[in-house]
Amino acid sequence: MSSGLAPSWRAARSFVLGTILLGAMTVASMEPRLAAAQAIAVPSTPHLAGHDPVRQASAALMQWRQDWENRDFERFAAHYAESFQSTGLDRVAYLERKRAIFEKRPWQRVRINEVLWIAQHGTPDVLSVRFVQEYDSPQGNDRSRKEQRWIRNNNNQRWQLAGETEVVLTETEASRTRPKSGAGAFGK
Repeated sequence: MSSGLAPSWRAARSFVLGTILLGAMTVASMEPRLAAAQAIAVPSTPHLAGHDPVRQASAALMQWRQDWENRDFERFAAHYAESFQSTGLDRVAYLERKRAIFEKRPWQRVRINEVLWIAQHGTPDVLSVRFVQEYDSPQGNDRSRKEQRWIRNNNNQRWQLAGETEVVLTETEASRTRPKSGAGAFGK
C-alpha cells in the first residue's frame, strides 16, 4: 500500500479487509495500524472497476454530496430509495424537512471525511458507509458522524440511500477529526 494516494474519491481504490471495505484515504491513515496487525489488504482488480460495488456506491455518495451542496433538490431527492428511513421519518417526511432547509439557506457547504465502506457478506447490493460530515451555511455549521445504508436498485442498477443515522460529535471529537487543510478530503 502506498501512503501517497491522492485524497480524491476519483483516485480512491477499494480494499477488502475481511468484510470491511476501506476507501484509500482511510487505508492510508490506517496503514501503520494495519501493518502492525499484519493484516492484508487486497486492491480491487482494475479491469473489474466497472463492476466494483464500492466504487459505484462511492460515486453515488459523492454525487449526493454535490447535489446537496449545489442545492439541486430534485437531483438530491432522487438519491433516496422509496424505502428510505431515518430517525423515525420515511422518505416523504425526511425530504419535506430537507426541502424546507434548502429554501432557507442561500448556500451550503458539505464536506465528507474518514469514509469507511462496510459490505455485508454475500450481499453485493447493500453497502454501509460511515463518515464524518462537516456542514456549513449562513445559519450555522455542525460536524457529525453519519452511517448510511446504500442499496443497488435492481431495476436501474443505481445506488440509492435506504437509511441514515447521525450522531453530533462532541467538541473533543470535532477538534480531533477536523482536517488540517480546512477543505476536507472531498470538499470543493
